Amino acid sequence: MAQRTPNYTLVFVLLLASVAITLWAHTRPPVVISTADLGSLPAQIGNWQKSAPDGVLGKDVLDGWGVTAQNFLMREYADPDGNVVSLMLIYKGLDRRDWHLSEMCFSGSGYNVHQSTTTVPYAGTKAGAVKLVAEDFRLGVKVISVYWFAQGARAESDFVKTQASLALSRINPPKDGWAFIRVSSDVTSSEEDTMRQIRDFVKSASDPLLECLTSAQPDKKAGVASQ
Repeated sequence: MAQRTPNYTLVFVLLLASVAITLWAHTRPPVVISTADLGSLPAQIGNWQKSAPDGVLGKDVLDGWGVTAQNFLMREYADPDGNVVSLMLIYKGLDRRDWHLSEMCFSGSGYNVHQSTTTVPYAGTKAGAVKLVAEDFRLGVKVISVYWFAQGARAESDFVKTQASLALSRINPPKDGWAFIRVSSDVTSSEEDTMRQIRDFVKSASDPLLECLTSAQPDKKAGVASQ
């Protein structure tokens, strides 16, 4: 059998191209994108009304998540029937670092977590999302938490695909940055009822969420892509 000779010219060209792209990505001007204005999210969203003061995290926790207080929002909303959902927004822009996934947080807090996928009515589509059913048998508490990643109207449930998109943003800069959106609610009657409440809230909140995640003007400090 004839022995194949490596194509050293092709290998050299590919290596040279890889080095050139890497140098270009690191020396080009910072990518500037639109910032988010999480504080502009209304207190009244459809039939849902803000029901408690916004949650506050310490600077050490925010630093661990790689965000500022302006890029974090944790708020509870209630409907006229007394159903309550908890909304968490974390705007990361183009920062690939320190994305804390909820399944890790629940597991670290002693919950037994079942993970699956579902859909939510976001940006006019049935957007894919991660569904977590977290149960603490010691306390008799069960929570359903649904989260997805959003870049403007684009929604993504796969964390790996989100990270890949963030990596490619240095080559093809996007207009909008990425955010983590999570809606949670305690299971008080059935999981089906709880999911209906979550979807009802997301449907009402879709337009306000898009507005607060995309309407702010570009900011050369807040919108710079991190490597």
